[in-house]
Amino acid sequence: MMKISVCGCGWLGLPLARSLVARGYEVYGTQRDPSRAAQLAEFGIRGVPLTLPLPSPQAELAPALARLLAAEILVIAVPPGRQEGSDAAFVAKVKSLSQAAQAQGCRRVIFVSTTSVYGDVTGAVDEATQPKPNTASGRAHAELEQWLRRQWQQQLVVLRLSGLIGPGRHPVKYLAGRSGIANGGDPVNLIHLDDCIAAIEAVIGRWPAQPVLHLAAPTHPSRAAYYTQMAQLSGLPLPEFQTITPGGGKWIDARQTCAWLGLTLAHPDLLQLAPELSDGRHVN
Repeated sequence: MMKISVCGCGWLGLPLARSLVARGYEVYGTQRDPSRAAQLAEFGIRGVPLTLPLPSPQAELAPALARLLAAEILVIAVPPGRQEGSDAAFVAKVKSLSQAAQAQGCRRVIFVSTTSVYGDVTGAVDEATQPKPNTASGRAHAELEQWLRRQWQQQLVVLRLSGLIGPGRHPVKYLAGRSGIANGGDPVNLIHLDDCIAAIEAVIGRWPAQPVLHLAAPTHPSRAAYYTQMAQLSGLPLPEFQTITPGGGKWIDARQTCAWLGLTLAHPDLLQLAPELSDGRHVN
């Protein structure tokens, strides 16, 4: 039985770990709080408490943590945090995790990254487009992608995810009722949780030759059209945009990634997918 470890059992990592259990994998998962790590056993996940950064790779680890890091595939789904200085801390955390995993004999790594590494690139963006990050989070992820590549070579797959939507998570909550919102004509790049999980499972099942993948729904309505419709579907106050004429911006073309993975997205049409503002199925 293949052992998969999911570092970061949060909004994405926990449903992923539960799905992997259902598929018959031996699954380890982490939570910072020991009591919440223990609760992962309810889902068939071998929970391990983990606080990052770890000590030096040569430091002796708790047996459960050593077993987690000695996985055939380690999925790094650690969020960067939002506090000031959190991006530098995020880089240090992931580097320490990666070094410890390599020291324990981990074979392969999937790093969950973000399409924010593309920054202000405009037009169609494919997997060969060079990153040009212009935010602290984008720069941190781009740095880690390069650093992890040097460490793991072809045993690393980077999966850049567009804006995440799904149970309890949707940007319309923050835009509803606001006025003067900029860039109303720019295209939307979003991807549903279900499709993120399916993509990661596809990588695990058929390790791709392509080292960098990215994911977005194939529909890219304008921000104004999309968030106005999502507010209407949710019964929320409508957002007001400064401009609704077509603008710049980028649209993530994930057709190659889907072809490489043999992946058919469950939620391709963003305009037909109402926001899931309640978190009815996700336990965190």
